Amino acid sequence: MITNWFDDDPLFNRYYPYDAGYRYYFEHEWGIPVQRDEQLFEFLSLGGFAAGLNWAVVFNKRSAFDACQIEVVAAYRPEQIANLLSNSAIIRNRRKIEAVIHNARLIQQIRTTQSFKDYLWQQLGHQQLIIQPQYYDELPRTTITGDRIAQHLQQVGFKFVGPVTINAWLVNTGFITARPDQLGIITTTPRHSSTMLPPRSPGILSLNPGLLRCFNCRSAYLARDPLLFPDNNG
Repeated sequence: MITNWFDDDPLFNRYYPYDAGYRYYFEHEWGIPVQRDEQLFEFLSLGGFAAGLNWAVVFNKRSAFDACQIEVVAAYRPEQIANLLSNSAIIRNRRKIEAVIHNARLIQQIRTTQSFKDYLWQQLGHQQLIIQPQYYDELPRTTITGDRIAQHLQQVGFKFVGPVTINAWLVNTGFITARPDQLGIITTTPRHSSTMLPPRSPGILSLNPGLLRCFNCRSAYLARDPLLFPDNNG
């Protein structure tokens, strides 16, 4: 049970005490470094689906799409896309569905030489960013780290990887960690180290109030309605 959290986190306050799915998510996923490529892909996909939507809508449909099965999704063909577009259990947006399939194929290519997780840590110089704001509304929508990774992913061809979505995804998956209970902090090793930034450090580009929750990213964030994702470059 979590006893140390942001007092002003609306999703935690609303769902954690009563919803088992959210409880697991807060206790075991948000901000804790991900070890499996499949989970990285799932959260990246959910972040894309969440653009412009209420996070609860996406979370409730989390298990309806093969969004954690890289090889399965990469093999989707037009007839399967047509089936998905008629499936009310998922977010039926052609551009987002096609982006998930496209991204799965790119990750598949990366995995011919190394894991997607190792690929991302390599892009980050094996450096975890730690943010320790006092309040949830101090969590940043974008960071220099997130912008750099978003730019790189865009350059290699990923879709729906704007800086807001990617920053949220990095927070959700523990490459950037902001958990008040500090469970997401990686112990320094010869391969990994951490950089700690106060919430108003130069390392953070934007501090508009919002949910750092992707897809959530719980990774979710927003400057206006805290339960929405921006629809443009997110």
